[in-house]
Amino acid sequence: MKKKLLLIPLALLLAISLIAIGCPTPPTTTTPPTTTTPPTTTTPPTPEVKKLQIGVLHSLTGWFSGWDTTSLHEVEIVADMINERGGITINGQQYEIELLVEDGKSSLDGCLAATNTLVYDKKVKFIVGPAAFFARATGPVVTENKVINVLGYHTYQPDEIGPDQPYTFGGTAGAPGHFYSMISILKERFPEAKKLCMVSPAGGIHDRLVTFMTEGLTAEGYTIVGEWVAYADDVVDWSPYAQKIKANKDADVIFWLHNITFHAGNMLKSSREIGDYRWMILGSNSGPGILDISGPEAGTNCISQSPVIDATGNPPDLDEMMHRVEAQYGTGVDTILESSQALYVLAQVLDRAQSLDPTVVKEKWESLDGQSVDSYMALQLYPERKPSDSRVTLQLMLGRACS
Repeated sequence: MKKKLLLIPLALLLAISLIAIGCPTPPTTTTPPTTTTPPTTTTPPTPEVKKLQIGVLHSLTGWFSGWDTTSLHEVEIVADMINERGGITINGQQYEIELLVEDGKSSLDGCLAATNTLVYDKKVKFIVGPAAFFARATGPVVTENKVINVLGYHTYQPDEIGPDQPYTFGGTAGAPGHFYSMISILKERFPEAKKLCMVSPAGGIHDRLVTFMTEGLTAEGYTIVGEWVAYADDVVDWSPYAQKIKANKDADVIFWLHNITFHAGNMLKSSREIGDYRWMILGSNSGPGILDISGPEAGTNCISQSPVIDATGNPPDLDEMMHRVEAQYGTGVDTILESSQALYVLAQVLDRAQSLDPTVVKEKWESLDGQSVDSYMALQLYPERKPSDSRVTLQLMLGRACS
């Protein structure tokens, strides 16, 4: 085996020697290296991000403007939050929210004019707002034109939100949600208080709501005593109404469902000035602004439902929204949680519907069971309890009332 291994290299050497001696040396040539051209690849263009125009109906002038201006700031911040997270994607197409704001001018006529502008001139298919009782003006227009209208708040009237307004939905629980939240506060904080003085703005109180609250309070063991105090929405002199409340001496607690910062701060100040220091329970999310009007000394024995930033149990998006408000507008700003929440909920419904056709969105919304859409606000403020004739899901702020 070793010999074979040795003979092979010797034979090779011999052959090489013969070639070197007997053959001329060929000229040296250099073969260029072979290069491989990479295949051509085409990078697909980045899909265009389109604008989704959403109308915002807020009263930026008149008696309701203080409330709605703050509310608009929240709407703008929530729109930014949604856009920064990629906006809304419908069938693969990405949409960035663009808000088109119209002034409702704190009146039904103003809200009607603003709705006409959004629907007929700006051709929007989705509107958030108004709040309070102003949706009485928007319903006929959005229904006729099949425009989705998500209210920031409603006062439980059928001509605001109900079977004859099929394209109008509640972005929050509105009056029923706040009402049952107030009852929870009564039970927890004032278990012995059973007699209530009722207070409401004239624009937000009506026979249906009076019956609803009276029956609800009676079922819980409460009694309404004395005159139901209804004040003018744009009132300037609050002393007559404070006197009416004080004259109701039998009431243990003042039960005040609808109010905004401007109302609550002035009534509180007037009541304290005439020596009435009974507890007031407010069915609103206003907070620090009340004390700015009443003053710290008068701002006692009063409970509102304004969430506290970074409180235990807050949903993360609620805290993010409130932190952004503080960063842009300073501390001590009221937290409204109305139309901003309506926009937040609408975005989720659009995602589930995968359509920008208002009728498709309406049908999808009606099919939801109330557990499919989240609210960013502190849900614990609204106990899971529904009036038998309401399609509002109180805990998640979803649905349509008065069906």
